Amino acid sequence: MASRVLALLIAALTVAGCGAARHAAPAATTTRTTTTSHPVGPCKLDAGQRRAVLLALRDIRKLRKIQAPLHRFSERGTPAQEAETGHFLADMTSAKKLPVNVRAHLLHLAKNATGLCGLCFQGLEAEEPVLATRAGEGRCG
Repeated sequence: MASRVLALLIAALTVAGCGAARHAAPAATTTRTTTTSHPVGPCKLDAGQRRAVLLALRDIRKLRKIQAPLHRFSERGTPAQEAETGHFLADMTSAKKLPVNVRAHLLHLAKNATGLCGLCFQGLEAEEPVLATRAGEGRCG
């Protein structure tokens, strides 16, 4: 009998403790002024960079169209996937220096479009601007 009462008491305390976090007092807010109260705007691209982004987006659309009928992963992918991934990488390397965040976003979109081609994905992964972001390079180049 005493063990039953003890078990019910522990269960009641546990249930009561679980809801306590929801009803906690709101955290104290501090009024501190910061210079970056507004979100950072997009990077300004020149005409050459905008053209490079448009070419890359065209290549990504082609990669999506090629992958749409595929259902199984392949290490090599189709010849069309390999060729179009090569075109995308050529467009990215011939482009004028793109900002880090724009380049990373385009590579992310391309990797999503080549998820069923192992070598294509690895080639795109190798182009990821990891060192630029770790070295503290500015977001807009």
